[in-house]
Amino acid sequence: MAGGWSGVARAYAATFAGLCAGAHEPLLDAALVGPGTRVLDVGCGPGGLAAAATARDADVTALDPDPGMVALARSAAPTAAVEEGGLPDLPLDGLPHRAYDAVLAAFVLNHLPDPRTGLAALAGATAPGGRVAVTVWPSGATPQSRLWEQVVAEAGAVPPPGVRLAPELDFPRTVDGLAAVVAGSGLAVLDARLVAWTHVCDPGMVWAGASAGIGGQGATLLAQTPEVQRRMREAYERHVADLVVDGRLHLATTAVLVTAEMTLADSRDDARGASR
Repeated sequence: MAGGWSGVARAYAATFAGLCAGAHEPLLDAALVGPGTRVLDVGCGPGGLAAAATARDADVTALDPDPGMVALARSAAPTAAVEEGGLPDLPLDGLPHRAYDAVLAAFVLNHLPDPRTGLAALAGATAPGGRVAVTVWPSGATPQSRLWEQVVAEAGAVPPPGVRLAPELDFPRTVDGLAAVVAGSGLAVLDARLVAWTHVCDPGMVWAGASAGIGGQGATLLAQTPEVQRRMREAYERHVADLVVDGRLHLATTAVLVTAEMTLADSRDDARGASR
């Protein structure tokens, strides 16, 4: 996965996980998750989405490649089956092909070295008539991303190799861009839209997450010299003040949400291809 994730589970749970949680209920609604729904949550992180799915009485399997995330997810969603694993090689041995009614990937595709291969794996886990629901952050379109872009630009920071996807593998982080890459996986797109919420948190949340080495922001920060890091911190303190109300950081956030269906024709085509 692009950016840094190994060993940051507790820091992520204390910072960016709360921001991401604003998309959980829209994701579950889009995937029609309810009592008895067989759910696969891929890249589950510390388990917030899995816990929300189990609260709807769904039958949840959750996967994350990081052992620390798995441990937190097992605590957050004790009735879910939480295992180590991630895209594109999902550890689904022993399970029926296309076993899940709802396959969820919350803010996962944008961290994969090849998002299209990851989407193909999500499609392969989805039962005929089942739904795949995915979210990504829209590029440069949220206060958090604009805040970080200002910090990087003003400090003269240079993102290290591997933080950004290769151009031939990337996709536009827009409603149309995500919908197109999902459709390219053979799924039938049902809905593509922005979802919006406001996350209220400590003013230092974004900096704390980056300082812990989380994701592309963390990889960029930790790759800089001490002098550039100092300038980044100063820029952060200047610009975050514009988003603080009554001592709390208010992030008016949007995410791109795409919902797609595995049609019966798609599953038959896949089965024919596998039998050749």
